[in-house]
Amino acid sequence: MLSLYAKNLTTGDISAHFAEIYGASVSKETVSRITDKVIEEMNDWTNRPLDAVYAAVFIDAIVVKVRALSHSS
Repeated sequence: MLSLYAKNLTTGDISAHFAEIYGASVSKETVSRITDKVIEEMNDWTNRPLDAVYAAVFIDAIVVKVRALSHSS
């Protein structure tokens, strides 16, 4: 639903999409309530206070298979 809304589909288009693809009846009002709530929470998260410093740990590794050579006498 959110990806459809992000692609600028109307609430009516999204409602029709759910009916066509999933056979689910979702009203335009329900689509609007869901997207409004998510946008509100997303704005709250975007505007949250940030800490001055964040710790970051970078781990890098490489694995190389080495085959031992056998020496025959």
